[in-house]
Amino acid sequence: MEFSSTLVGIIITVVMLVPVIFLIMNSSGTDSKVKKSVTKLSQSNGINLKTIDVIGNCVIGIDEVSKKLVYTSKRNPSADLKIVNMEDVKDCRVKSIKQTDKTLDWVGIELVEKTGRRQIPFYNEHDENELSNDPFVCLQDAKRWENTLRPLLKAS
Repeated sequence: MEFSSTLVGIIITVVMLVPVIFLIMNSSGTDSKVKKSVTKLSQSNGINLKTIDVIGNCVIGIDEVSKKLVYTSKRNPSADLKIVNMEDVKDCRVKSIKQTDKTLDWVGIELVEKTGRRQIPFYNEHDENELSNDPFVCLQDAKRWENTLRPLLKAS
């Protein structure tokens, strides 16, 4: 009786862990494929990304030598690829839209350029296709990227 109870417990644990492990492996595999794709697209434009991150549905990378920022969506990297020359950016700041004190609707980085403003979304509450991320984790990632980008801005 004791052996069969242990065996049933082990089987139930394995059945519950297999899907979780599969999801984790599948997600990390997708992120690495998207990073490779964005790196290749950037290299074809003469940009060698030193740092590249996947944050929510946004893939963002920076070439500190040429001062170029590259960002795109995770769903369609080649069509949504955007390149920003950081020498044309006047200011960079984290932007968030709060619903209440404890909930965020939108998190991203806002770049103020000579010709206008550009927003790079890291989290959007109303995007149905986006994988669920903690908005406050995305906010911390946005602050980290703001600190990475600020030294590259042209002093004016």
